[in-house]
Amino acid sequence: MKSTLTNAGKKALATACAGILALSLASCTNGDVSSAGDSRKIVGYDEINKEYRESIGKLSWPQDYTPPESMPSDSGTSFQQGWGDTQASNLFQCAWEKEWLNTYSSQPERSEEALKELEKVPEMGFMSPDRADDATRRFFKDNIDKAKLGDPSGIQQDVTANCPAS
Repeated sequence: MKSTLTNAGKKALATACAGILALSLASCTNGDVSSAGDSRKIVGYDEINKEYRESIGKLSWPQDYTPPESMPSDSGTSFQQGWGDTQASNLFQCAWEKEWLNTYSSQPERSEEALKELEKVPEMGFMSPDRADDATRRFFKDNIDKAKLGDPSGIQQDVTANCPAS
């Protein structure tokens, strides 16, 4: 079978393959991981669970919510430092989004508290440029702006797509 790729097409294909290979190799590491000045190591479950528990302890939670004491055990898995904090932060965001959804139309003081807590999310580590992209941060901001106007659609969409059932 004769190839129908032009020289330019062959060059583009080779460049794409080289890029895929580079990304594949970069994701298979067991040392330091660096990105934009960020240097986080790969660690085991015990260390990442400790990080998770420390993060859980530093965060405030809605009055009717208690976060899990530990991350689910995943023996044999390695984690990038920051993953425990990210998991705790995701739970924080979900807990306060659910709190807002449950109170925005009936309990103004609790819903206002939920929005104040959610306003902390953009400053949290899991929303930093090395862990979240601009689109994610913009999506979150747009959802909060809608919520401030009494529109639950953005927060409901996020909860449905990203939050565990409780």
